Amino acid sequence: MTGDVAVPLAFELDGRRLDCRVLRARRRTYALRVSADGVLELRVPLRLPAHLLPDILHRHRRWIAGQLERRARRATAAPDFGHGSPQRYMGRSYPLQLAAGPAHVRLLDECLQVSVPAPDHAPTVSGALDGWYRRQAQALLPPRLASLASTLPWLSGRSLPPPRVVRLRARWGSCAADGRITLNLGLVLLEQPLIDYVLLHELCHLREMNHGPRFYVLLAAALPDHRERQAALRQERPWRPLPA
Repeated sequence: MTGDVAVPLAFELDGRRLDCRVLRARRRTYALRVSADGVLELRVPLRLPAHLLPDILHRHRRWIAGQLERRARRATAAPDFGHGSPQRYMGRSYPLQLAAGPAHVRLLDECLQVSVPAPDHAPTVSGALDGWYRRQAQALLPPRLASLASTLPWLSGRSLPPPRVVRLRARWGSCAADGRITLNLGLVLLEQPLIDYVLLHELCHLREMNHGPRFYVLLAAALPDHRERQAALRQERPWRPLPA
């Protein structure tokens, strides 16, 4: 591999499969950047062993996630919170029905009804929806996580701390070394199979705190179609409220 040849390297970041362009050159240290065409580039010394490259990416995963998120945010059009605009919940799209009145959100069979004092002010509508999504996530995600945990034989008899349900910037979920799972409240936008994929992914980290072969053996046993669900999840983006 010469200094003018770019070699693709696939790696996983928070459940997403990403590609990195590796370029070797006469240099003493490595450097990471997101190129103008949106591809992650890793420039490394000519003689740096190839088996060290995934570890470099892993060590800089937070920086990578932040860079990719900022780029995606710039490329994404501002969300629409006008009357009739589509809003997602549990994999379905509901037209937004706006009304003037005290702040209140209600899911009906065919629409998502939002009452706010200023229905023409998009950040106000967005804020009401954000609060509603938070309540739904808090009500739905912890019980579902416990239910899925009960199906895993290697977690039998283990008492799990309740998960944190918060808005995450660049990931759907995470698992800390102390066993505490954190879930993105935006998961309630997704259909149930994708929610279950994220929850099972994090539960498997309770036994394997990495993405090595043994982790994927666990995940495949719990979810044989995990690769298909992972591919579908890559097409999704977390929902974000507009600034007030």
